[in-house]
Amino acid sequence: MSLLHRRQCISLAGGLALPLGCAWASVPELLMVTAAEEPYVLPPNHPLGEGLDVDSAREALMRGGQYRLQVEQLPWRRVLAMLKAGRADFSPGVLQTEERREYLAFSEPFGGPVRHSVYTRRRSGLSIRQLADLKGKRLALMAGAAFPEALQAVMTGPLERVSDLRGQFRMLAAGRVEALVGNELPARWLVRAQGYGDRVEQQPFTFDSGVPTQMAFSRRRPGFEQALAAMNRGLALLARTNHWAKLEARYLAG
Repeated sequence: MSLLHRRQCISLAGGLALPLGCAWASVPELLMVTAAEEPYVLPPNHPLGEGLDVDSAREALMRGGQYRLQVEQLPWRRVLAMLKAGRADFSPGVLQTEERREYLAFSEPFGGPVRHSVYTRRRSGLSIRQLADLKGKRLALMAGAAFPEALQAVMTGPLERVSDLRGQFRMLAAGRVEALVGNELPARWLVRAQGYGDRVEQQPFTFDSGVPTQMAFSRRRPGFEQALAAMNRGLALLARTNHWAKLEARYLAG
């Protein structure tokens, strides 16, 4: 075995040396399916890296167990369908619901709690300063996304479902909806990256769900218990070094 090959094996074991016969192909591989949602998941070959969630998952699995990671980016509804069918191992940032707990097992928390921002068109005259102000509004939402009960309860107007956050902003900019509700960090990233600032504006109200971010593992995937345990070990080690804050500083600089 070459020195480089051996170092790869040691790295994959999270610092625990594997047998000398270790080969890259013999290390178990997990399939992470996720929607492309910057800065959590960035497009392939992005100069900043793979994204906050992908980096966290890869590093946690490296430190907590002997796993490689394959990442496949899909629309959110397909992500859930693959997990439910046992055709993928896990996905990051999945909100717990009673229905999802039937086929998903959730990791320990990582990162920060989920916060939802509200955007409207500039000069629309709308002001969203509290939860009740969303009642009756025509909203653009991501297809397959789940929301905390308190937020869901005020979504009483027409709801337009689209495949991703970009579609939400396109719909809002075109005047087809009155507002959109989206994850705070990806929404802020997209407005800056796509130059929506002259057409849309963030409203004062932000809904802090208090719900932690977690990795969701398919219960219908063989060996999910061991993979979940490895993820939890790795996340615990990362938490000790303030890993998430360091990633945020790198990805959100400027």
